[in-house]
Amino acid sequence: MKRKLYIFFFIVIFSTLLYAETETSISTSSTSFTSTDNIKKAQVAAATNEYIVTAGDIYSLVYSGGSFSISVDSTYRVRVAHLGIINAKGLNLQEFKNKVETLILSNYPTSGVQFFLANPAQFHVFVKGEVSSAQTVETWALERASSLLKRYYTNYSSTRLFSIVSENGKKKSYDLFKATREGDFSQDPYLRPGDTIIVPKIDRKVEISGEVFRPGTYELLPSEELSELIFNYADGFTPFAQKNNIEVSHFNPTTGLYETSYHKETDLLTAIPLNSYDKVYISSVKDIKPVIYVEGAVNSKYDTIKKEIILAEDEVLSMGEVVSSPTSMNKLQFEYSEGKSLVTFILENSAMFINSSDLENAYIIRRGENSDEFIPVDIGKILYPSKKDKSFSDFAIKADDRIIIPYTQYYVTVTGGVNSVGKYAYQPGKTYEYYINLANGFNLDENLFNSIKITDKNGKKLSKKSEIPPEAVIYASRNSPKNGWLIPLITSIITFITTCLTFYGTIISLSK
Repeated sequence: MKRKLYIFFFIVIFSTLLYAETETSISTSSTSFTSTDNIKKAQVAAATNEYIVTAGDIYSLVYSGGSFSISVDSTYRVRVAHLGIINAKGLNLQEFKNKVETLILSNYPTSGVQFFLANPAQFHVFVKGEVSSAQTVETWALERASSLLKRYYTNYSSTRLFSIVSENGKKKSYDLFKATREGDFSQDPYLRPGDTIIVPKIDRKVEISGEVFRPGTYELLPSEELSELIFNYADGFTPFAQKNNIEVSHFNPTTGLYETSYHKETDLLTAIPLNSYDKVYISSVKDIKPVIYVEGAVNSKYDTIKKEIILAEDEVLSMGEVVSSPTSMNKLQFEYSEGKSLVTFILENSAMFINSSDLENAYIIRRGENSDEFIPVDIGKILYPSKKDKSFSDFAIKADDRIIIPYTQYYVTVTGGVNSVGKYAYQPGKTYEYYINLANGFNLDENLFNSIKITDKNGKKLSKKSEIPPEAVIYASRNSPKNGWLIPLITSIITFITTCLTFYGTIISLSK
């Protein structure tokens, strides 16, 4: 029992001394490893069966016969204490550990064996070809080629293809696309001491965007063209793709400009060649989805998707604001939903209207085969139905309908025989007397008997008892004799009487 305790404490002390090194650095042209890095790497190596015993590894062995530090050299013939030699070439860490423990236990059956990787080897590989510079790079046995290469690519490097010449002179080519897309990690190998990595120039790099499942920039192999780009690399069309509108922009290296051509899905049955830096775009059916428009007196800040007014952070919604002299026609665009009724559409989007919206005189311009059709709609009845008339003749809106909302200008015009002709601010519920008073009353030299004519904005005649609407015109008649109407009237009457008498006298003379 005492012997086992001694062995345990010895292992703990030895491990502490082994790892408590000062934080020294092993520097290369691109990487700096510290003792802390080595500890982490040793832990990673112990947790996987992929770590291959590498020249430069240092292992720790403790058993009843003593404690030993075991290193691996380039021959991979590892002497284990005084008990024998193991050929570790090509063995992973677990296989090597099993062989060492078997050797110890065959000689010391009751020995408590502790064998672990203390310091994983750092070794050099050579990188050349289309890289930032040909150089020797330090790495370790669990770094894959892609991880190392990405630090040395140029704009013209193939980020897909590379080859490795091993220390024994054997050359093998790899394709990183198969590793990243198909999970074939044999195409992204771990590096080994003495490897030379060769990166070629890129042959063709093509971009595809739009309605495909995997948009991006891809490096094509020599035999691959548009069909392979769409189906093999971009994983095919999405359900929203316009398959008969495949846009290909070919780069012209002579002019430095793109020349665009369009293809259908059936064209893909034949090879459509692509050049490096070409761009392919698959448009969406959503881009050509039918719409309807609402134009005129509507709020330009209305969000047609969220169905609400969108204000900037420092903006405040001004309630009750009106437009007395509109200078522009706002235009809102809505996605068309087949079969949606006008009433439903208006109620869903009632927040888009402003106080200057003339709801009663709205109308729809609908495109016809030969000419446009104008459909009047009283939106006021939809939003504010009266108790007497709650009905509204509803109908479905159609794609490309334009719903026009006129502006209501909040003034009333008073003209004719008044003392102050002009436009006066509209006040709800007022009759003509209110506006005549604003115009300083009738001009008695021009107007007799308070004679007036009232018309609304559409020219419809209103009675004196009517409530005056916005944009109405109140005309005070100029009927005073001073306006010159009496003398021409008397002259006309005298002329008429004279003519009648003359005619009568002529008839009497002829009868005699």
